[in-house]
Amino acid sequence: MITTSRGAETIMSRRLSSGARAWRRPGARIAAGLAGAGMAALVFYQLSDPSTPVKADRETHIRAARGTGLDPLSDQEIQRSRSAALPDQPRDKAVTGRPQVAFVSANRLDGPDGAPRVADVRLYDYRTDEMVVRHVDLASGRVILTQRAAGTQPIATVDELRRAVELILADRRLGPALRASYKNAAGREPASAADIHTRGHIFRGPQAAGASNATAVAKCGAQRCFTVNLKLPDGTWMDTGRTVINMSIQRVVILDR
Repeated sequence: MITTSRGAETIMSRRLSSGARAWRRPGARIAAGLAGAGMAALVFYQLSDPSTPVKADRETHIRAARGTGLDPLSDQEIQRSRSAALPDQPRDKAVTGRPQVAFVSANRLDGPDGAPRVADVRLYDYRTDEMVVRHVDLASGRVILTQRAAGTQPIATVDELRRAVELILADRRLGPALRASYKNAAGREPASAADIHTRGHIFRGPQAAGASNATAVAKCGAQRCFTVNLKLPDGTWMDTGRTVINMSIQRVVILDR
């Protein structure tokens, strides 16, 4: 049985058959090592006022079908620019579970009022591990500029974060603990990764300094890697800060530190 005290720090530990989990709430903290990993890879904590999650939970802005002047891109323009920027998108993603080229964002390119409307489209090409910038003339639907940059990591997209959660659920070290925690909060296991509210952060190799297995994530930055926070239905956030998801090679690494 777990008890907590809000007036003082109370530290207790509980071992689970599939490995230990750690819970941290205001006034109480429970930590234990994950079996086979030699560390607490999952830390659970309650945020009294969490910041708005990245992109997945942003309030949808209703735009007109076609913007004018300095207006933000309309939904129609975003779709048009996306289609123009991804004419060569490979459709087969069965092997990796994610597109080979991920659409990240589309925004109006700054310019004077009255100038032709141009969309600045950001993509991530997993085939070469490069960020791709394409400018699309919205009147003609033509790509008028393409630039590539290695080592540049745009923000994580909703689809990428969903795939990251799928990899965690499939991991034999972390999946059982995540399912059990979700079931404890919701009364059932998650039907899919889409059930789990997620925030993601770009991870780079130097952030693993001090970990005995830092070499396992040394290419992060050149490759696309995330850390994620996962929210359970009862409002508890799971901080998987020691868990790194390498999206480029579809691998989950638990930092040993």
